[in-house]
Amino acid sequence: MATTLTERFDEILKGGPGDLSGFYRDARADGGIFWSDAFGGWVASRYDDVSRVLNDEEYFGPLMAGSGSSIIHGRTILHMEGVEHRRKSAILSKYLRSPRLLEGPQREFVRKLSVELLDALPDGPVDLKPAFTTPLPLQVTAWIMDIEEAPDFRETYDRIVAGGASNLSGDPEVHRRALEARTKLFDFVTPLIAQRRENPGEDLLSTLCATEYEGETLSDDEIRSFCSFLLAAGVETTDRSMSSLLKKLFSEPELWSRLQADRSLIPSACAEGLRWAPPVHAISRGVRTETELSGQMVEPDQRVVVLLASANRDEDHWDDPDDFVLDRFAESADRQFSAKAQILSFGHGRHLCTGSLLARLEMLEGLEFLLDRYDGATFPNGVPDDLGYVLRSPEHLTVQLQPTS
Repeated sequence: MATTLTERFDEILKGGPGDLSGFYRDARADGGIFWSDAFGGWVASRYDDVSRVLNDEEYFGPLMAGSGSSIIHGRTILHMEGVEHRRKSAILSKYLRSPRLLEGPQREFVRKLSVELLDALPDGPVDLKPAFTTPLPLQVTAWIMDIEEAPDFRETYDRIVAGGASNLSGDPEVHRRALEARTKLFDFVTPLIAQRRENPGEDLLSTLCATEYEGETLSDDEIRSFCSFLLAAGVETTDRSMSSLLKKLFSEPELWSRLQADRSLIPSACAEGLRWAPPVHAISRGVRTETELSGQMVEPDQRVVVLLASANRDEDHWDDPDDFVLDRFAESADRQFSAKAQILSFGHGRHLCTGSLLARLEMLEGLEFLLDRYDGATFPNGVPDDLGYVLRSPEHLTVQLQPTS
């Protein structure tokens, strides 16, 4: 039986079921940082360390290779810094953070799609993952990029993601499958790039094809990498966040009833869901310059994985951190989807997830429509386990929905 933090973490990396809050609590209490043999680097669990590693570019930077690196997509904004990161992330922000688009056509599309997906649900038990929480963000992302066939590649995205940042232990077979999946996606995207260069539209892919940086348009390789990253990341955050939140709300019917009675709490519920059960539990970084984390010296070229899920429950930053508190963010819900967020589920600071506001829109609208139609749900097959590690959520969400009377 695993007893040390290192042994326990190396076992957790296998992605099995179980409540991880006790492990995170012990990790914060027992020094806040330890070495993982499976990851081949340091593991930091306290809020202050996690926040610093995500923000301090003098000492820490993106992993450009090896297990835990997201380079599987190719070079994307995750691997850029300085002026290049600012200018190229601004391209995405035009589509993913624009108040005009979010409050106008994107909200309209999300609402229309939510109704269509819910209208298609059967009367009997249904797995809300493939029926609602996955297709909602996937079809929204496909629409923004104007890639109609994108939803057909769901398994491809899953394999790419599994072989990237999620593969902390460096499983070679998982990596091989990811490379095969990336080749399949790139082969599909390449002719689309040529088409949009010739006949651009107003979609995000066309904008990427027309964008110039330092006097040159983005290369096909860079656009392929952006597509891979966006089509995968655009789904994962909302899908996992919403499925974890619904699991919690359906498990405690009084929470669902409170939301039905007071819809002003929906933003707070979404923010608290992200804190309590984030879609991404950990992010990896490389050490650039010798420095100290929780009293431990870390050296140049070493690796650090920061535990976002642990930081989100740090007793020094949250009251009753292991409790799900519906109104915890009643006065600051919107802030949690911005660069000034207290929660670290979307990263932090300049490297905040560019799609956080789109994820917020999808979660808010999706939950609103579910509250309109249903008084709750039961789990005919039992409450599902959370699985996976870096990306962690229920694999299935089979429920019997209870229509409103």
